[in-house]
Parts: sequence; structure tokens; C-alpha cells
Amino acid sequence: MAIVDRFYIQGQRDFYRTKKTRRIIHESTNPFNSSSFRGKEWLRGFNNSYFKNLRRNKSERNVTRST
Repeated sequence: MAIVDRFYIQGQRDFYRTKKTRRIIHESTNPFNSSSFRGKEWLRGFNNSYFKNLRRNKSERNVTRST
């Protein structure tokens, strides 16, 4: 694993790390400057996890509707 992948993987992990305050769920925000290389890699990892989760939820909904 290259050092560059560290920020990408951190973004993927941060997608699943949430903090709950009473009824509100807070997601992580980008800890790096959004215009920096680190920030862009973090965002790429975060977005990748988001879209994987979205596809998984859509497929689960389709399975429950068809049964």
C-alpha cells in the first residue's frame, strides 16, 4: 500500500464512523483542506463508500419488494 492510499482508506473508514447525539447522527467531515491532494483523496474514498452503500441498499430494497 502506498502512502497516498492512506487518505483514500481513511475516507472510506470515516464514512462508516458516525457520532450520535440524542436523535441526530453526525457524519465525519473532511479533516483536510478540500483543495489539497489529501483532501481530494479523502473525498474520493468517502464518496466510493457512499456509492457502494447506496448500491447495496437499492439491491436490498429490490429483493424485499420482489418477495
